[in-house]
Amino acid sequence: MTLRGRGRIVFWPGGSVWIGRAEGTTDFHAHHALQITFAPRVRFREPDADWREYQAAVVPSNTPHAMDAAGQEVALVFAEPESLEGRAIHLRYHGAGVSSIASQPLAAEAAQLAAAYRRQEPDPALVLLARRIIAALAGMAPRPAAALDARISRAIDVVRERLDGTVSLGEVADAVGLSPDRFRHLFIEQTGVRFRPYVLWQRMERAVAEYAAGATLTDAAYAGGFADSAHFSRTFRRMFGLPAAALRIE
Repeated sequence: MTLRGRGRIVFWPGGSVWIGRAEGTTDFHAHHALQITFAPRVRFREPDADWREYQAAVVPSNTPHAMDAAGQEVALVFAEPESLEGRAIHLRYHGAGVSSIASQPLAAEAAQLAAAYRRQEPDPALVLLARRIIAALAGMAPRPAAALDARISRAIDVVRERLDGTVSLGEVADAVGLSPDRFRHLFIEQTGVRFRPYVLWQRMERAVAEYAAGATLTDAAYAGGFADSAHFSRTFRRMFGLPAAALRIE
């Protein structure tokens, strides 16, 4: 197995930060979360396009891309598009493909995050600094984003509570007082994604968080509600462009 990356992964409700040294190039992949990327030199490629080089970039939700940051220290900050700040960023970058962002306004936050990682500061410190990056980028949006409908916000909580088992659209719709058809349409309207892909992303986040905390791939897969480690690994490769086993958590 080729080593593709070594570092730390830390989650919080609505986001995560992946930081460390990258090795190799990912395959084409797409994920539900917005990705904010910082590196001395990182290249992205979209289907039917050439490689482009960045120091700071945003990958919008569900944007197919490949990434090459071989030998570089890279920080990937993920934000769910359903969060208030994620919605502000989504409004600005949705449909734009991989986009360069002016590194200067975020340079201080990115440098502080990198320094905290090198000093091996505890997880809460990394979370605080990563969330500052998200907040700063959201603040650059041209207009404020509206909050999620309260019923969809509650539905997201219900999904997270049930990830280790079956999560059906009908049961979640019932839990928030909507018919399945109305819930299906309102969920897409509010989040921009269908219900099943959203649940799959939540399962992936749960499984990766368990793996980062020291669980085996098999135990992490079960924690996220995957049938087995092979199912988890296939889904991970499709979403991140590399095998889950290629990650090395510090």
